[in-house]
Amino acid sequence: MERVGDTPCYTASLLDRRWLAPGVLELRLTRPEGVAFIPGQFLRLLMAGYERDYTIVSAPDAGTIDFCIAMVEGGRFSSDILKAEIGFSVQLTGPHGHFVFQGPVNPAVFVATGTGVAPFVAFCRSGVDEARLIHGVGTPDRLIYRDLLQSALQEYVPCISRPSENMDPSNRAFSGRVTDYLGHRLKPGTYDFYLCGRRSMIRDAAAIVDDRFGDSRLFIETYD
Repeated sequence: MERVGDTPCYTASLLDRRWLAPGVLELRLTRPEGVAFIPGQFLRLLMAGYERDYTIVSAPDAGTIDFCIAMVEGGRFSSDILKAEIGFSVQLTGPHGHFVFQGPVNPAVFVATGTGVAPFVAFCRSGVDEARLIHGVGTPDRLIYRDLLQSALQEYVPCISRPSENMDPSNRAFSGRVTDYLGHRLKPGTYDFYLCGRRSMIRDAAAIVDDRFGDSRLFIETYD
């Protein structure tokens, strides 16, 4: 272990990568000795002079460090990680962040878009199960980790913003955005809302929470 300023720096090796959905890659790294984290935290990857932050989807006692990553066409990190050979070394710093489960004060509602579901995957893998997850994607093939989340949580609500006429009815998905669901389907009450996704979703969802669920607690994590 080294240090970058006051932050521990570790070296990990690439073990595996697999496609979770179109444009979404799961990256599996060795777990360096001494790496400890709370589900919901992220690590910073240092690659050839640049940095990227990714939330860990592994359980805190897992033997590997896993991330789900939205690949960017022509992006520097995306290009480098796709061409990297197994065994390639990556520098990590952290853990960083405070978007962690605060305990069951009020019924928990997790709201995510796209790969913003990552911290909730880590929550589930650490044993958090008393929660409702509202996961928004464009098309059903982008519902990453659906089987895990559906089996682990009290309720799992997929929201499809671009539904097609031939969509499988067994998906039992809500047609619309997560904000549509929050604004029209979620019953009034006092909740602990955990929002993770793009800044625009966070802004719109937080406004709905203020308007419809004013006594609720709100925790947010943006990734753009």
